[in-house]
Amino acid sequence: MNFHLQEIETLSNSLRKREKHVTELENRLRALWDKYDGERQHYMDRIKRLEEAGDYLCAAAAFMGWHDKIEAWNKAKEAKQ
Repeated sequence: MNFHLQEIETLSNSLRKREKHVTELENRLRALWDKYDGERQHYMDRIKRLEEAGDYLCAAAAFMGWHDKIEAWNKAKEAKQ
């Protein structure tokens, strides 16, 4: 009977170690996801600002009569989507 109790205790300890390891992996995964999401948002904001700058330059090009440049800009924006 004593042997069975030792075996149960050994299995219980092993289970606790594995649960701790899983928790550590979950925490690392969550940290990586948060980092990725922050970087993704940074680049999405940067793309938006660059598109706004391009739209401003496009308006200036229209004033200068550079309609072929405006068409090229609009095609590039459509291709991105």
